[in-house]
Amino acid sequence: MLSDRRPDPVNLRSVLLGIIGVVFICALTPYNDYALNNTFLIGNNLPLGVVLLTFVFVVFINGPLHRFFPRRAFSAGEITVAFSMTLVACALPSSGLMRYFPSSLVMPFYHAREQNQFAWEFFQFTLPKWLFPTFEGRDIYSWMNDPVVTGYENRWLQDGPPPYRAWVTPAIAWGVFLMALYGAIICMMTIVRRQWNENERLPFPLAQIHLALIDEPKPGRWLNSVMRARSFWVAFAGIFLLHLWNGLANYQPQFFQRIPVEYNFENLLADPPLSYVDFHFKQAAVYFTVVGVTYFLTTSVAFSLWFFFILFQIVKMWKGSLTGDPIIYGQGDQHFGGILAYALAILYIGRHHWGIVVAQAFRGAKPGEPTGRYLSFRWAFWGLCLCVMVMTGWMTYAGADVLTSFTTVMLLLLLFLVISRIIAETGIVHGQLQAPLYRPWQLLDQAGFSHPITNQSYYLVTLVNAHHYDFREPLSVYASHTFKVADSTIYHNASDDTPENRRTGRRFVMALALAIVLAYVVSLGSTLWMEYRYAYTEDISESRVNAWGADSVPRWMIIESTVQYEAGYYQSPHNPAISLSMGFGITAALSLLRLRFAGWPFHPVGYLMLSTAPGGYLWFSFLIGWLAKVAILRWGGASLYVRAKSFFFGLIVGESMAAAFWLVLGFVLNAMDIAYRPLHIMPG
Repeated sequence: MLSDRRPDPVNLRSVLLGIIGVVFICALTPYNDYALNNTFLIGNNLPLGVVLLTFVFVVFINGPLHRFFPRRAFSAGEITVAFSMTLVACALPSSGLMRYFPSSLVMPFYHAREQNQFAWEFFQFTLPKWLFPTFEGRDIYSWMNDPVVTGYENRWLQDGPPPYRAWVTPAIAWGVFLMALYGAIICMMTIVRRQWNENERLPFPLAQIHLALIDEPKPGRWLNSVMRARSFWVAFAGIFLLHLWNGLANYQPQFFQRIPVEYNFENLLADPPLSYVDFHFKQAAVYFTVVGVTYFLTTSVAFSLWFFFILFQIVKMWKGSLTGDPIIYGQGDQHFGGILAYALAILYIGRHHWGIVVAQAFRGAKPGEPTGRYLSFRWAFWGLCLCVMVMTGWMTYAGADVLTSFTTVMLLLLLFLVISRIIAETGIVHGQLQAPLYRPWQLLDQAGFSHPITNQSYYLVTLVNAHHYDFREPLSVYASHTFKVADSTIYHNASDDTPENRRTGRRFVMALALAIVLAYVVSLGSTLWMEYRYAYTEDISESRVNAWGADSVPRWMIIESTVQYEAGYYQSPHNPAISLSMGFGITAALSLLRLRFAGWPFHPVGYLMLSTAPGGYLWFSFLIGWLAKVAILRWGGASLYVRAKSFFFGLIVGESMAAAFWLVLGFVLNAMDIAYRPLHIMPG
């Protein structure tokens, strides 16, 4: 049932608070992340900016209201609405979209000046001009030197304002595709919500952290039970002071000796077979946020996240000792095969629920059947189908063939589904999937089906892939977490879907949709402003602004990939079919054993993370978090485990606030024209 004190949390003030959060995140993120080179304001599945805003609001605004003016205080449901709008908006301004989206539309033309083969190939395409900014010339050879392109790369130095008007057409055109994609993701997450939240009861570890911040205090109290615990503030203060000290050592090393939070064993591991291990095994840092989150994972998941990494090092030492080459070729294809197996496991586990959803889409709901809370299953199913049709039709109209368009759309949605399931089960702060949307066509080409799709279709796939290949800030994860938090704070974990609940749910989804549209407009404008204004970062390093998103990804994922496909030449020292089969088989076996035996200690996600960057640089933090949990359970039992939760919440929030402190200091010092040294606390 809904809260008696404030029955409708989707109201004017909660939505306005959410709009403020959306504008704050989307306007500041490009400038903070790339111009100032600060710790990423979003960066992962537990966005720093959201934790910062939520903590500041709960402690310094809503806390006093609860204490002195309880009738004016925001309820947990109202904070959930504002928090959810801000959270879903985090999918757009950085690595979720804008880090790559504008760059992919102009930077290939800039780099084509050095890649004549790509320029000639593109010249023969018959792509509509509305895909790209409005250029003065008629073809790629004139676009290479268009001010819209050169000003984006070298920053705008000409008279007059930057050419923002040139971006209006592609912003609207691509907006159709993107809004259909985001609509499909929201529909998909409303469909899986009941299966994951109620039927399987997935833990959603990151949602538990959000809930700990949002939870209402008792009447007359300033803070809730988690933040009133002494252990919370002990951990908070300890981590905050640690990063404060190390930040001061960054500025004044002659007065402050840095406290190490990492190790470097490169010299110790310089001789075979230990020299064959991964770089991340020789050097590793402790991320206290990851340690804190790991404490809330199931023991098997926490164990698997570091165990498979260690096992992989043993395999590399064995191979290196035998052959002198420790590289395991075909990891990317193993990862791709593992993703397919993991997706099949998702579909198999929820087969009865999916059957109900499809049945209701055609015949309606029978008495006693669940019907969906935020959207009815019928509306969600047909909404998903409509969005898929729009995306497929859009790509076809843009110049791809129908089969390529449909396959690309379905694979993209499958990846969003898989990453959201992985995070719901494991709570990995920084998750990632390495599964290029163009890889199936490369595999067919390598298998002997020469050019299974046209070069133009392949190029369009690379564009879509460049926008969405980085799954560190995915909308599907954020949306699934908003529904989990709302289930607890708005519906108090009730399983019934009454008409009143569904009405509130629809209003909640409308608030999320408003946040996504607003985020698209604000973040695109902010990104273009930053790209045309800054060539180098403002910090003391003066490195290239957004070098990865503006230079590396367009060159590697669009230009080189398109040229490689046209030539039909792939440097593959492995057999792709064997690697795919191996990845599929191992993941399928791990999933089956986990379903068959309750005590099975190995989770397939540990294997899936091997081919990703987070699987490398986070393993040591996973190990520490697992050791802490095992030790507490063994020596203190369940009671100590529950009491210690506040301490690990404090680790997470304390590190986020320390990162926020140095982030704000970067803003202040830069505004005062004082050179500053950013402290990158969170991985990014």
